[in-house]
Amino acid sequence: MVSEFMLQQTRVETVVPYYERFLKTFPTLHSLARASLQKVLKVWAGMGYYARARHLHAAARTIVSRHAGVIPRRKKELLSLPGFGPYIAGAVASIAFDEPVAALDGNVKRVLSRIAGGQEGPSTPRQKEMLEDSVGQLIPPGRASDFNQALMDLGAMTCVPGQPRCPQCPVKRLCCWQGMEGGRKKRPSRKVKSQVWGVALVERDGRYLIHRKEGKGLLAGLWQFPVVVLGEKISGEARRERKIIREALRDRFGLRVKIIGELPIKEHQFTHMNVTMKPFHCSLVGAISSAQAPGDLRWVKPSNLSRYPISRAMAKIAALIMREPKWTVRALA
Repeated sequence: MVSEFMLQQTRVETVVPYYERFLKTFPTLHSLARASLQKVLKVWAGMGYYARARHLHAAARTIVSRHAGVIPRRKKELLSLPGFGPYIAGAVASIAFDEPVAALDGNVKRVLSRIAGGQEGPSTPRQKEMLEDSVGQLIPPGRASDFNQALMDLGAMTCVPGQPRCPQCPVKRLCCWQGMEGGRKKRPSRKVKSQVWGVALVERDGRYLIHRKEGKGLLAGLWQFPVVVLGEKISGEARRERKIIREALRDRFGLRVKIIGELPIKEHQFTHMNVTMKPFHCSLVGAISSAQAPGDLRWVKPSNLSRYPISRAMAKIAALIMREPKWTVRALA
């Protein structure tokens, strides 16, 4: 269960050290269920897609509270757990418990589409259902785990997207796609957005303001310095950017600040977005009101930032203040 959650949209070689650390910290389902979400996010920090950690934690708690701490063995039951879609439910049911059900990840769907001569790419819910049924009929009795993992490996190592290794494929005689010149038309790559973030490093008596991001979506549940989206590219309008930062801190946190200077710009790449982070060093002038401020606020010494679950992006900013930078180097007029 842990490995399937971690391997969503993350390569095996990246996952392995996180997987080992996670199981060392949470060796049993009960230890994971008892842990706070903040501790789980802290152990997960750096791997990205933090919704996976929240769902895994919620699933563990649900299994303990509703299933006496025993993971359900059937796909139908697994689908009722937080974070369990058709693929994860099928993978856990077939690989862990040998239930003869499909586990259709991207690699498996590509293999089956090519063998059948179908269209690669997104499919309708009805098509996915038919594909799952057909795979279920192909699974040899008592070999669901071996069969599904073999399909996954075939798609990952041989029937790859760009240039499939058809000559070495063990099912090439059955394949309608094999031998086609150039293969299928390549799908257009997803456009990656760009954003510029203003990151406010608000200092008070040697401590810096961080808050836990609320809601859902990117980096939800993690701690961060206050962030303001300044646009899609660097504008060079320093006066306008400073004004946006001051107004955001006033409106969202009830704080009045003076911007003293800027630190070096840092870049970070998310899967769907490239972010340019502009850190602004701010000193606290006073508090207007705490009524609008989020509930989870902390004033933290740089040496204590490691106690909080933060993203890789924020870790790059935190590293700047850990080095005791000379703020006056880029002081603003």
